[in-house]
Amino acid sequence: MIKTKAELKDYLKCERLRYLGSMSNIVYFVRYLGHFEDAILWHYQRNLRYTEYYKNTGRNIMYTFYRVKLNYLMLKTQIHISPNTCDKGLKIMHVGPIIINGRVRIGKNATIHVMTSFVAGGNNNDTPVIGDNVVIGIGSHVVGGVFLPDGIAVGAGAVVVSSFHEENITVAGVPAIKISNSGREKWGE
Repeated sequence: MIKTKAELKDYLKCERLRYLGSMSNIVYFVRYLGHFEDAILWHYQRNLRYTEYYKNTGRNIMYTFYRVKLNYLMLKTQIHISPNTCDKGLKIMHVGPIIINGRVRIGKNATIHVMTSFVAGGNNNDTPVIGDNVVIGIGSHVVGGVFLPDGIAVGAGAVVVSSFHEENITVAGVPAIKISNSGREKWGE
């Protein structure tokens, strides 16, 4: 959770590098005006982090302003990430449907692809807990009170309904099962 201005700056610096690299502010602005995906995603995420900061510091007027702006961006991008669910280093790969329940906890340096969801399951309110350095593939769904450890990769279209405790593995399928001993490090190879 972002509680100080220094933490906010640290989050923004880390995440800006993941989206834009060393791109100048002028180039970013031109790309934003041109509706380039990387610029739109960075704009969304920057607003998410400011919303979190103002919510956590109790600055209600600024929180309300950024929350309204974030709600507009949620409708525009179809990305619905509740404040304070994702730790530092979040990277959203594409504009499109993503749903993250407000009680979900996702660790540092998560990479999330489009058409994914992290939601409560069935008749209870249990929600997923996701470790650091994970990759969630296109169209994957993580449902209920499951735990996914550090370094795990969830394959495209997987439905995760049970916990995994072994780090750095790949899971896929419906329901998801372990398919490989290499997780995030080998993703995309």
